[in-house]
Amino acid sequence: MNRRDFMKISGAAAGLALIPVCNVAVAADVPLSPDEPQAKALGYVTASTVAGSNCSNCAQSKGDPKALGCNLFPGKQVSATGWCKVWSKKA
Repeated sequence: MNRRDFMKISGAAAGLALIPVCNVAVAADVPLSPDEPQAKALGYVTASTVAGSNCSNCAQSKGDPKALGCNLFPGKQVSATGWCKVWSKKA
């Protein structure tokens, strides 16, 4: 490959990198089960017993409360009424 071909390919690749990605889903499709190892380790439950603390008002939650995602459980949906040991108030 000569320098001219390399520059053409590099320019095309750089141009593709600038195209924005649209319609990326925030929350995952699979509900989190309290029986999963990571969920057990963090004490995840689908219904919080701690007054005023649940997944919908946690700093780790993201997305729509109907399909709530969580930074701690990538690729999973958590219950909006759920809770785990890492809960912290959303700012």
